[in-house]
Amino acid sequence: MQITKFRSELFIALEQATVHLQRIQSTLTRLGKSIAEKPRRLQEAIRVRENGLRKLLANSLHAIVVFNGKTTTFRSELFIALEQVTVHVQRVQNTFTSLGRSVAQEPRRLQEALRVRENGLRKLLASSLDAVVVTNGDRRFVAANPKALDLLGISEANMRQFTIDAFLPHGQILDFDGTGPPFLRREERRGECKIRRLDGSLRVAEYIFVANFVPLRHLSRFRDVTPEKAQVKFIAKFNSGHGVDDDQST
Repeated sequence: MQITKFRSELFIALEQATVHLQRIQSTLTRLGKSIAEKPRRLQEAIRVRENGLRKLLANSLHAIVVFNGKTTTFRSELFIALEQVTVHVQRVQNTFTSLGRSVAQEPRRLQEALRVRENGLRKLLASSLDAVVVTNGDRRFVAANPKALDLLGISEANMRQFTIDAFLPHGQILDFDGTGPPFLRREERRGECKIRRLDGSLRVAEYIFVANFVPLRHLSRFRDVTPEKAQVKFIAKFNSGHGVDDDQST
């Protein structure tokens, strides 16, 4: 009875061992196949990696060639640009040199032009048979001929102490600052005005006023018509049968 039981247990153990052996054999078979395929997979991976490396190397060489070409082109363009800049700098330097010489000579030219203008103004004042005065933007006298000095009753020595408003009681002319002609615009005006001389006596004059006849200088030309006005007044009173009024402006 015990032998039968032992035999049964032995068969069961052998069957289990056989199953384990079969499993081990299958495992070893699969492992052998995997080991056999491993070199092939490694070789394929190495081949793929080598191809990628070759492509990378080829691309790198192409990039280096392109970069070297661009570097050469850039260097040539840079040299050309530097040469052009040098030429422009030399031209600018020459221009500034010429401009500096011109600026250095400009005061002399301006002084010469001013001298010529002053000479022309003196000739105009000297040749005029009427009273001529020149005023600046502050309405002060700059120049006057002898006729003007006599008309206003002032001397050339104290002429610059006065403005022209001192002799024109109501400012009938020379209203160019603020309400008259714009700055530096030439404008001419004609009319008749009364002039109060320095001694207080009144004179009647026809005037021609030229604002900015030269920049910042204004010319006033007066012709004393007081005698003519007095004569007309005398004739009118004489014709009307009245006596001559002794209170005449002189």
